[in-house]
Order: sequence, then C-alpha cells, then structure tokens
Amino acid sequence: MDLLVLGPLEVRRDGRPVEVRRGRPRRLLLSLLLRRGDPVPQDTLIDQLWGDAPPVNADNALHLLVSYLRRTVAGERLRIDRGPAGYRLVVDPGSVDAARFEELVRRAAAAQEPGVRLRAASEALALWRGPAFAEAADDAFAQADIARLDELRVQACESRADALLALGRHDEALPDLAQLAREHPFRERLQGQLALALYRAGRQAEALAALHRARTVLAEDLGLDPGPGLAELERQVLRQDRRLDPPLDPPLDTVPAARRAPVPDPAPDSGPAPRPPAPAEVPGVPVALTSLVGRDEQVAAVRRALGGSRVVTLTGPGGAGKSRLAAEVVRPPAGRGTVWWADLAAVPGGPGVGAAVAAATGTGLASDDAAQELRRWIGGREAVLVLDTCEHVADEATRLVAVLTAGCPGLRVLATSRRPLGVPGELVRPVPTLPVPAAGEDDVEVVGASPAVRLYCERAAAVRPGFVLDAANAGDVAAVCRLLDGLPLAIELAAGHAAALSPRKTAALLADRLRLLGDGALRAAIDGSYGLLTEDEAAFLDRLAVFAGPFPLEAAAEVAGAGLAADGLQLLLSLVRQSLVAVGDADHFRLLDTVRAFAGARLATRPDEASAAADRHACWYAAFAEDADRSIRGADQAGWLAELRASRADLRAALAHCLRGPGRRADPGARMVCALSWFWSHEGSFAEARAWIAEARAAGPHGPRLDAELHLAAGMHAESVGELAVTEEECTRAAAGFAAIGDSRGEARALLHLGTARWALGRLDDAATAQDRSIGLYRSVRDDSGAGLGLVLRARTALDGDDARLARELLVEARHLLRRAGDPHLGALCLDQLARTCLADGAVAEAERLAQESLAVFEAVGYREGVTASLQTLAQASLALGEPAAATALLRRAGANALELGQPAALAETLELLGEAVGDGDPRAAARLVGAAGRLREEGPLPRTPSQERRVAAWLPRLRAALGERYAAAVAEGRPESPADLLAALPDGAPRA
Repeated sequence: MDLLVLGPLEVRRDGRPVEVRRGRPRRLLLSLLLRRGDPVPQDTLIDQLWGDAPPVNADNALHLLVSYLRRTVAGERLRIDRGPAGYRLVVDPGSVDAARFEELVRRAAAAQEPGVRLRAASEALALWRGPAFAEAADDAFAQADIARLDELRVQACESRADALLALGRHDEALPDLAQLAREHPFRERLQGQLALALYRAGRQAEALAALHRARTVLAEDLGLDPGPGLAELERQVLRQDRRLDPPLDPPLDTVPAARRAPVPDPAPDSGPAPRPPAPAEVPGVPVALTSLVGRDEQVAAVRRALGGSRVVTLTGPGGAGKSRLAAEVVRPPAGRGTVWWADLAAVPGGPGVGAAVAAATGTGLASDDAAQELRRWIGGREAVLVLDTCEHVADEATRLVAVLTAGCPGLRVLATSRRPLGVPGELVRPVPTLPVPAAGEDDVEVVGASPAVRLYCERAAAVRPGFVLDAANAGDVAAVCRLLDGLPLAIELAAGHAAALSPRKTAALLADRLRLLGDGALRAAIDGSYGLLTEDEAAFLDRLAVFAGPFPLEAAAEVAGAGLAADGLQLLLSLVRQSLVAVGDADHFRLLDTVRAFAGARLATRPDEASAAADRHACWYAAFAEDADRSIRGADQAGWLAELRASRADLRAALAHCLRGPGRRADPGARMVCALSWFWSHEGSFAEARAWIAEARAAGPHGPRLDAELHLAAGMHAESVGELAVTEEECTRAAAGFAAIGDSRGEARALLHLGTARWALGRLDDAATAQDRSIGLYRSVRDDSGAGLGLVLRARTALDGDDARLARELLVEARHLLRRAGDPHLGALCLDQLARTCLADGAVAEAERLAQESLAVFEAVGYREGVTASLQTLAQASLALGEPAAATALLRRAGANALELGQPAALAETLELLGEAVGDGDPRAAARLVGAAGRLREEGPLPRTPSQERRVAAWLPRLRAALGERYAAAVAEGRPESPADLLAALPDGAPRA
C-alpha cells in the first residue's frame, strides 16, 4: 500500500490505484496521516472535518467515514485503530511519499559527493506531482506540514543546483534557477546559484544584473544588505575570478541520462492476449445492471414505431418498466447515432425541463428561452431525445417537444409518462405488464413459462443463491406475481425479500396489505415492503426521499439517520438488501422513482420531520459544494467535475429549499451559490448561475464575506456574457469587501476579474495595475493556480500593449506555476495565450501546435469557453498560412459555440475573423459579417481590444477597396441579421488534415 500526498491524494495497492471518495473521506485520511501514528481525539477530527456546522449525530458520522476508509484502504500495511485517546493511522513510513521525500532531502544535504547529492535531490523532487496535501490546502490542521514540506522542496532544489554546478552542468541548472530565484527573492543561496550559473554560461552582465536585483530587493523590502557570501560572489564576478570557473573533469557516473546511450526496453512478457473492451454504453442512458426479462417483442415494436413516428410515448403505471424499456430501445447496436437522455424525475417543472434537456444535449443556456436555444443547437442533426418520467411536467414537456419537432427535422423523441403528452403526431404505446400465470395454476412448466415468474426467479436467485422454481413453490410464486399484477418493479421488490421470506410468506403478506389498501398493485408492493421494515428503517427510507438523485453513504447517514437509535450505515445496508435502495456507481446509492414518490408522500404527512430532513440535506450539499470549490482548480479537477455533474439534481434541490422554501435558509443557500459559481462558469451555465445569484442576494442581507463573494460571483458571470460595466462595478465592490476583512485570496480573485473587464474595455494600464496587484496577493498566500492564471492574463494585456517580449516572459513563469498546480484547464489557457504570442512574433507553426494542444485539453475537460478561444487561435494560424477555407471551418465552430454559450464578445470577434477569412472570395458576405459584429459591439458596449483593432485595421481597407461604394450598404445589410443565419450561410470550408 502506498500513500501519495505530494500532490492530489493517491492510494495505491500493489501498484494499482484505489479510489477514495473526494471531500471529507480524503481529508480524514490526511488528518490522521499528518499525526504520524499519534492518536487524534474524536472531537478534534469532528472539528477539523465539519468546523462550526457539525451534523446532528457527529460521532456516528465520523464513525461512518472511518468505516468507509477501513473498507476502502485498510490492509496489512495500513490500518486505522481506535483507542482511549482517539483514532490513529498505523502505516509503514516507507509507504508514504512525503516520508520518503524527507529522507531523500536529508541524504542529499549530507552527501559529500556531488553525484550522490544530485541523485538524492532529483529523486526527492521527482516525487512531487502538485501542491502537498492538496485536498487540505485550506485546512488549518495541515498548514504547518504544508509549509514545512514546501521549505524542504526548495532546499532540495538548492541541493540539486549545487550538485549540478559542482559537476559543471550549469546550462542544465539555469532554467530552474531562474524560476526559483524569481519565486524566492529573499533566498540568497538561490540568488548566488543563479548568478554563478549565468557567469559560467558566459553571461557575466546578466550575472551582475541578477546580483544587483537581489541586493535591491533585500534593501528595499527588508532594509538589509546582502550577506558576505553574496557580496564576495559579486566581487569575484567583477574580477572574473578563476575560482568561479566550472570543473573540467566531472565524474563519469554523473553524466546525465539524456547524454548516455539508450538502453533498450526489455521484451514484454508473453502472456494471454488482452480482453477486448466491453461495448460502450450510450452516455447518459442508464446502465443495464440486470437483464431485461420478457420484453423482446416490446423492444422490437418500439424501435419500429420510432422509425416511423417523430414522437413516441411509452405510457403505463409506475413500475411498469417504461424507463427500462426505453433504455433498451436506444442502446447499441440498434440505437446507433446520437442519443440524448434527459431524466426529468427530479425536475420541479417550469424552466427546469428546458434546463434538464439542455444539460443532456450539452447546450449552454444564456437566456430564459430554452426551447429556442435548443432548437438552434439541435438544428438539422439526426438524433433521438429520450424524455424520461414526464408525467409531473407534462405541460412543459409538451410545449418543448412541439417546438423541437417543428424546428428540428432530424429529431425523434421517445418519452416515458403515465399519460400521453398530447403532441400532434404522437404515437402512444402502452407498456403492458408482464404476463402472469392463470389463477390456481401451479404446474411448474406452465408457471415457469410466464415472463413475470421468470423475472421473480432470476431476481430471487440473485439474493438467495440456489433458489429455483419447483413443484413446492410454483403456486406461491405464481400467486405473488398475480398479486402484483405483473408489474416488473413490484415483482423485483418482492423477490428482493427471498433471502428472508419464502414465496408463500411473501404472498400472504402482500394479500393482507392488498385487503387493507386496495390502492393498486405497485402501492401494494411498496407498502408491503414497508410492512417488513423496522420503525427506524421506515423512517430512514422516508427521509431518503429528500434526495433527488444518487447520494453517497455519509450523506444518507447524516440526512436520514439523525435522531434514530439504529446505526445509519446498517439501516442503509438493510434497505439495500431489501431492494428498496439501489446501489449505483462509486459507493453511491439511489431510490427508485416510485419508491421515492411513495416515501415522499409518507414523509409529507410529518411536516416538521420533512423540513428538518430537507434542512440537513441542504447543509450537506452546501458543505459538499464548498469542498469541491476548494479542490476543483487542481490536478483532481476531472474527478470533482464528474461528482458535481452527477449531483446536479440534489444541488438544485438544496438551493431551492434554501432560497425558495417556506423556511428559507439564506446563508447556506448563498454559500452554495458562491461555491458553485466557478463550476457554473466552467460548464457555460451562465443563465442558471445568474438566476441563483440574484435569488441569493435577494434573500440577504448576509455578512461581509458572503456579500463580497456574491459581488464577485455576479461580476464573474456578467463578464462571461459581455456586461463589462456590471463586471467592473461588482468586482470593485468585491475587492473592497475582501480587503476590509483581510481576505487576500478573495481580493486577488476579484482583482483578476476586474483586470479582465478593464482589458476588454481597452484600458490596458488600469488592467495591468489590477492584475499585478492580484498576482502579488496570490503569491502572498502561496496560490500557484491563482498566480499562474494572473500571469496568463497579464501576458494577454502585455501583448495587446504590443510588448510580446514581456508576454513571453510572463507566460514562461505561468507555465511553470500551473504545471506545479496541476490544473489542466488553466494550463491550456496558458498554452492558448502562448500560441497567440507566437502569432504576434510570426512563429506560426509553433502557434498552431500550441493551439491544437490547448484545444484538445479544453475539449477533454469540457471547458467550452476555452474551446472557442482555441478555435479562434487556430483560425488565425490558418489565415497566416494562407488557408482561408480551413480558417472558415474553424470559425464556424467557434461562432456556434459562442452562440450557444451566449457570449457576445467572443461572437463579435469570431464574426470579424470570418470577415477576414471570406473577404477575398466574397467581399459582400464579409461586409455583412462586419455589420453584424458592429451591432454586437455597440449593444455591449464591447470595444475591440488593441490587438483586435490592429488586426481589423490590417485587412478592412482591402475590403472597402473591393466593394467601393457598395461597402456601406453591405455593412448596413448585415447589422440586423441574425449571427446564426450568417454563420449558416457560410461555406463549410475544409480544415487541413
């Protein structure tokens, strides 16, 4: 077992990664690890993990987390013990990369031979994958250890540089030394090493300049003179002292690996051929965890119906298997092509239907008119849209389907609902129940031929191995299936009790409940299942109804287990065994929709308990959102994004409860809005973000910190949609608010967005001032991601100011910081800005390579704003290479993306670039594009940046000359036109291979 903490937490068993859930489970493991085998009191752990908002039963919640870690990571070389003094982690120090790192640093410092010192220091530094204890970077319990490891890391860098200089490898040491000296201006040893490396590289003037900078910084910032070592080095450089010359004969064993002859890789071991991958599932379509029994004819019939009708609705009672049938219909190989699955079960109605379909199709909503934006996005594409569970939002779903089918000729809709939608041309297909044996039938062969009985037997055998249909139980199994009207869900629930109950007992219980309620087969099945629960199990299940989607174990325990005598973990596992709670992916659970509805109705009869459960649910997801916000801008970004996307329904439910419910909880709701602001920006969900921000502000007043956070969130999302004056006002107020409470990181974030607004408004000096202040604040709190992003944006400002040299210098430093931070999306931003700087320098091939690299990263992480920017950069490279057709194809994609996201600034720039691309071949079309872009800029207002102005000024005179007197009329013709129509009218182009 290996624990890797020099970067995002990784746990490896026998070299293979072990998945540990993000958030509190990881922070608990790190907290125990930091105590180096000493016990941590239970109260201390609770305070570290929950702070001022512990759960109702904090001891039980902590126990659940410990139990989870024991199941997940414990083994022979790692265990979690509990004693009178608290919990302690018992682990071999050699299994922890931080311990190995410290030992290697000590070995490097003690080594007399430079070759030994170099190897130890290099091995130590190679262990780092990002910031130490990244998941606990903001936790007070980790600060001392993080600072200590960071200091040892710099010492390792110094040892490595010493060894390289002693071996005469100054050229190899220079790049890292230049960066380190800039990051640590007060470390005289580094400043001296840099000056010595420069001197040995034949750069005496630069060596003296470096020493002068070091002396100036010490004097101006600290009021100190350099130490005697640095002063003597300066004198030696001035004298060109021979003692500074590099050694002539380095030891042979210290030749760098790059200069040695390559060693061929050993032949791979022969072994069995790798197994072919399993067939890919359609993204979004529920994964089939069990076989579909008795539905072959229905699957084929629905596929035929969907081939001949634009809208097909599967109807039937809850539990009939409509969703399962729909999933099988669209699953490969029969469901080839584009399939979008929109689960409407948790949607409250109103605009939520459009938002859910937009999320399923990947459409960013920038306005409240979701139907029209979806119509534009889908266009003429051939696709199937599945709307699952429509009955509670039937009116909204009907209106949306009517718009989409009228405007999207290649779209087909498959809906599941308890009643038809009523759309013109709709084909309604009732989903029948499974055929059941006739009353009194007990012949094994006849009973066994029934699909309902086959389903019961298959599911019963899964929970009770060895279960078979025989002469003794055939009549009872047939009775169970008849009592449940052949409804698949009800049969599966009943079969889930086969481990404890015989078919005869199950039939008897179901019959009794039917006589009492007489309210339908599914209600009988679910209520019969309740009859088998303990009081605590029933209360726990009722409270789980507040979850709108999949939920993790600890959330279930905190939200549903509060105040119950039984252990929450045991209650949940008992419900899983009884098939009332389903197991999802990665230790998540979920309620079947009909079970949730039944449990919710029961809970609603106890309003105080329902309100308390909803409060706990909201508090848990507020803390989850804050955990995600702390960690999402690091190397584990993809994992956090996936978790947030999977939790969308519950996050929205929690927000609605806090900000719209009868007993509003304004502060938790506002905290959640602020924590989700970056995520919404990354996803392009600007309209949703701005709506929640407005509701959070209306629910105030809040405290100074929350008010500042809300100002920042409002400014950030106004920036994304081009409302620059709003951005400047909101971010100025945010920066002042953070400064007043001494929050340097918050002030840095606000200043960064303020700088972007001023850059976009063409006020480059004001932008540079805000950005420089932001970078300094980020450095003061050791935030590599923030400082790196600030340097990228400052480089963009320098480039617009026609200072490509400064832009390159800033980007070199930014790239180093962002690699260390491990944030892929920020690293790609740096690559794209570097590509634009290369274009300004005329290095077109390098610019194209960098832009392609950044585009690949943006597409991989799903950052659509970045995709637009990289497409624009690639198009500019194509134009520089004389390939306007390739540029046009790229810019059509960029324009479509900007339209979907609702970003007028990016759209205006794209239209102008398109005008440049098509100007020589179709001057009139180019002038119309210029007119449309001009209207967007005037409406913003969205002035061109200096670099944009220079670019347009270089090609626009040619267009004017080509059209002559017709130019003004063509521009005027384009002003009122829709950008979407202009983009559609352009030729497809042909991107280069």
